[in-house]
Parts: sequence; structure tokens; C-alpha cells
Amino acid sequence: MMNGRVYILLALLLLAWGCSSRNTPSATPVVDSLRAVPDQESWASTILITREGRQVAKVWAGHIQYFKDKEETLLEDSIHVDFYDAKGNHNSVLTAREGVVYNATNNLEARGNVVVVSDSGVVLKTDVLRWDNKRQKIISDVPVLFTTATDTIIGDAFISDPDLKNYEIKNPRGYSRRRIPLKKTTPEAP
Repeated sequence: MMNGRVYILLALLLLAWGCSSRNTPSATPVVDSLRAVPDQESWASTILITREGRQVAKVWAGHIQYFKDKEETLLEDSIHVDFYDAKGNHNSVLTAREGVVYNATNNLEARGNVVVVSDSGVVLKTDVLRWDNKRQKIISDVPVLFTTATDTIIGDAFISDPDLKNYEIKNPRGYSRRRIPLKKTTPEAP
């Protein structure tokens, strides 16, 4: 009879343990379990973006996830992009919180505290910025702050070459510290 009691006591303990573990929350949040699994994944890594065999950008990210079916590479945990001109010379740096590279086109979209600094010292700040690899253009369709040595301009959209020399700003407003020469005029004789 003693063995029967031990089995009953053991069964009750297992039943109590099984019930209590069902009430504890899962260690993995539901959102994470719904997230797609990448085909490749790396940390603190670099991706090279090329056009016709020459390097146009070097992208570093804290966490990189490659998805073959979506043809996307997600960049997380801060990104740093160095841009190069047609001759291979460095011309600007982009930093952001996160981004995505569209593998079929080698286009890049950066999001969150995006800052581009050209080697000449021009600074562009925005929340979302795209690199169009085919057109070799930096594009933003959201508000931007553009600063040069003499001008600070706010705009509703922006497009430029990667060195920030030739740019267009939609609905520009701001201020300038440029000196504007004024012509002295002499009064006409009566």
C-alpha cells in the first residue's frame, strides 16, 4: 500500500507542476515568434555595394539579417555607410539607427536619426533617407535639415548626389550667413 501512496503523491506533484508551468508567461514574446527567420545573420559586419564592378558604398551594421526570399538585408543596431565617387574617392558618411538593403537593386533605405556628413563638411539630417543606386542619388521624402558653412535650410524633401554638392530642397526655408555685396549708387543729377 505504501508504493501506491507514493505513486499517487508523485502523480499529484507532477499534475501540480504541470498546471503551474502553464500559467507562467513564455520566455519568447509572441511578436518574436512571428518574425521570419533569416537565411544568414551576422553581427558587427560590413556589406559592400557595387555598381558595374566598382565600390559605391561600404555599409557596416551592428546586426545584419539576410532574407533570400524577400531579397532584403536588414541592418539593425546602428549603421555606418561610407560613400565613394566614380573614381573610388571617399565623399560622405551616413549614420542611422537601422536600415534595409534591397538586394536586387542595391538600393538602401536608412531610418532613425539619419545624418549624412560630406567630406567638405556639409551636413544633412532627417528621419528617412534612401540611396538610389541606379541614379546615384540620396533622396528623402520627409523633412530635412541641411547645413553648410553659411546656410541652414529646412525643407520638406531632398535629393542630391552623394557628396551633397548638387542638391534640390522642396519648400526651402531657413537662414544664411552669406555676405551680400550691395552696390553703391550715386544720385542722379537734376
